Amino acid sequence: MAFYDYYDDLPPTGIGRAWVREQARHVLHHMREAAPHARRLMEIGPGHGIFADMCAADGLSYVALDINTRLLIAAQARGLTGVRAMAPALPLAHGCFDITFASHVIEHSPGYREALALLHEMGRATKAGGLVVLVAPDYLELREDFWNCDYSHSFVTTRRRLRQIMRDAGLSVIGEHSLYGPLEGASGQFSGALIGNQLMSTIARAVPGKIGERLYKLRLTFAHALLMIGRVAQ
Repeated sequence: MAFYDYYDDLPPTGIGRAWVREQARHVLHHMREAAPHARRLMEIGPGHGIFADMCAADGLSYVALDINTRLLIAAQARGLTGVRAMAPALPLAHGCFDITFASHVIEHSPGYREALALLHEMGRATKAGGLVVLVAPDYLELREDFWNCDYSHSFVTTRRRLRQIMRDAGLSVIGEHSLYGPLEGASGQFSGALIGNQLMSTIARAVPGKIGERLYKLRLTFAHALLMIGRVAQ
């Protein structure tokens, strides 16, 4: 299926890959704080496999799930287990993972019913007491770029809305963290205000060609994203 082939046509630059790797390190660190004994993890939407590499280095058994054939073939060529499916329907057994993870996926749900179904499915595939983890853009920071940056963005994500929908999916929210590309904390907030702002978006859209596209990706990279950690009921 050709869906999301354009994503594979835009591989990250060297520095972009380093930034993604650093954000993956932060995400995995927070997961490990919440579930230090986890052994099996499933990721929906593995992208170029940077988080998968972090999991392998950490000793986690990793499974990727995606609809895009090209991305799955690339993952399998690197020795990873890949499952082809389109969320929210997950062809996975009940309770077979300690952690299920989806980064920048839930906002692609057509509406709240599909987003809720995705969380229910992630919870179903997670062991009792395990984690359902999301990373999603903060609409309140992106504003019009939430819609402009990706034609398949449909379900608006904010901290409050993610808390609400995770609770309705039967999950207890046990962790909330702010990400700004590769940064967290005060340095992340500063970089988000300086680079990931709407002024940068306006400038980027006024600059033609590849330079404008790079500036736009820089704005999107450092815009505020939300890391939400939910626990499945025991």
